[in-house]
Amino acid sequence: MKSSPQSEPALASSPPHNGAEARRERQRQEARRSILNATEALIIEGDGDDFSIRALAQRCGYSAPTIYHYFGDKDGLIDALLEERFASLFEQLKSVELNGGPLEDLRRLALAFVDFGVNRPPFYRLITTLSRKGEDRTPPSVEKSLEILRAPMRDLAAAGSLRSGDSELAEQALWALLHGLASLRISRPEYPWAADLTRRSIDAMLGGLIAPSAVSSQEAVR
Repeated sequence: MKSSPQSEPALASSPPHNGAEARRERQRQEARRSILNATEALIIEGDGDDFSIRALAQRCGYSAPTIYHYFGDKDGLIDALLEERFASLFEQLKSVELNGGPLEDLRRLALAFVDFGVNRPPFYRLITTLSRKGEDRTPPSVEKSLEILRAPMRDLAAAGSLRSGDSELAEQALWALLHGLASLRISRPEYPWAADLTRRSIDAMLGGLIAPSAVSSQEAVR
C-alpha cells in the first residue's frame, strides 16, 4: 500500500499563510503611512502648534489606541515622521554620483538638496515649521545626511582650498543659500523663477567660498 507523503499538506497550506502574513504587513504599513501623513498635515496646517491625538484620529481614520500601538506617544510619532522623511533625503543624497573631486561633489550634492526640497514641499514645510517652534529633534538620518554634505567641505578645508579657512563659516553660508533657494521656490511656486537659478546661485556661492586656484583646477577637469 502506497503511503502518502506527509509534506504535501504543509506545502499546500504555506501559500495561504504567507499570503495572509503579507496582507497583514501591507495593512500595517498602510496604517503607519496614513498616520504619519496626517501628522505631517496637522503640524503644517497648525504652523507647529500642538495637536491632539483625537484630532489626528479623526484626520487619519485610525483610533487613538491604534496610533499609540504603532508609535507609543506623540513624541515617538513625530520622531518616526522625521526619521522617515529624512531617510528619503538621505537616499537622494546617497544616490548622487560623486568622485568628481570635492568641489564638484559639493556642487552636485547642493543641487540635489535643493531639488529634493523643491519637489517635496510638505517635507520642507514640516522641517522649517518645527525649527521655528524650537523643536530639537535629530533622527539618525539627519546626521547621515549632514555627513554626506559636510564631507567634501571638510576635504576642501583640509586641502587649504577655502578662502577664509573657516569651514564652519563656509558650511553656514552654503546652508543659508540652499535653504533660501528651496524656501523661496516653495513659498512662491507661481513666480517665474529662472530655469538655471539654482545652479548659478550655487556656483556663485562656491566661487566666493573657494580659493580661485581650487576653482580653476576643478573647472579644468569638468
